[in-house]
Amino acid sequence: MPAKSLRVVFVVMMLSLAACGGQPAPEGDSGLSVNTISYASGSSDAMDLMIQWSTAELFAPSLGFTDAEIIILDDTAVIAALVSGEAWMGQTGTSLIWAAMDQGDVDLVIVGIDKDDEVRILGTRPGIASVADLAPGSKISGGDVGDWDELVLREILTELGVDPDTMDIIAFGGGADARMQAMIAGQLDAGIQQPRNIGPLTRAGGAILYEEAVPAPQEAWVVTREFFDEHSDTVCAMVKARIQGKQWAAEGSDRRANVEEARDIVMKHGIEPTDDELADWQREIEGNLSLDGGATVASLDKHVANLQSLDVVSADFDWRDHSDFSCVWEAQEELGLPQRPESY
Repeated sequence: MPAKSLRVVFVVMMLSLAACGGQPAPEGDSGLSVNTISYASGSSDAMDLMIQWSTAELFAPSLGFTDAEIIILDDTAVIAALVSGEAWMGQTGTSLIWAAMDQGDVDLVIVGIDKDDEVRILGTRPGIASVADLAPGSKISGGDVGDWDELVLREILTELGVDPDTMDIIAFGGGADARMQAMIAGQLDAGIQQPRNIGPLTRAGGAILYEEAVPAPQEAWVVTREFFDEHSDTVCAMVKARIQGKQWAAEGSDRRANVEEARDIVMKHGIEPTDDELADWQREIEGNLSLDGGATVASLDKHVANLQSLDVVSADFDWRDHSDFSCVWEAQEELGLPQRPESY
């Protein structure tokens, strides 16, 4: 699996893929104003890419797309890719999107939610087996400081009965995988983890002190206002494909009916999921992903309020002014799903 900072581009011809077992490709003119997917993914997680590439191969052709490009970028570079025209749809953190909207740097529109929940996991290094082992001054990290990462970390510590101000909360780059390696090496006492980290961390002697899923629309699909106004048909087709891909990924009583096929698809594009990532498929599906492209109004409001408390966005920022869920609602209706978010 590529590192988060590595730019990797894959191009796949959808007409050929459709002939190899995906949905049938449309004949002749696709009917879309833009029929090539150019998608900037702010995630290099294998599971995200498994679903993105399965969407591209199995569902996008029947909606009029003839080829696709998925660009893996650092999450902070996604908006720049939209502005430059390198991609026309992006997936990245709502905090980054809303901050850019609030600053007025670029006119963006959120057209769907990729992750409406957040699995919050706090792991520890070998030798720290319980909350009681977290001594004052322990080095702990959620990623960055002074933003959402620190807020989440402080909330977890408070729930565990630990005063965050007694801990040494530090910035630690490189994502959850880097924090895991630092804990295994004894360089970090505790850190926020992802489900894929649980297996290797605990096998190395570390512990998981906290694991809960909470409503948090943490990642979204975003386009520029200009592209949305000029190519709403294309945006809506992509949103529907993404929702179809997520519904397919969640099939089965244990959500694993299509894991093997998704793995085979993504491996053709140079991404090799680890055993731990595959083992945690159900936890990711149920604990992180929005399976219908939506979120509740209450969770969106709360997420903004949390970011306002950190001065990430201004006190008068309102997500409603920068969102258009019409494509999500249209797809939900066509696919027989309840409407989310409710009218706002």
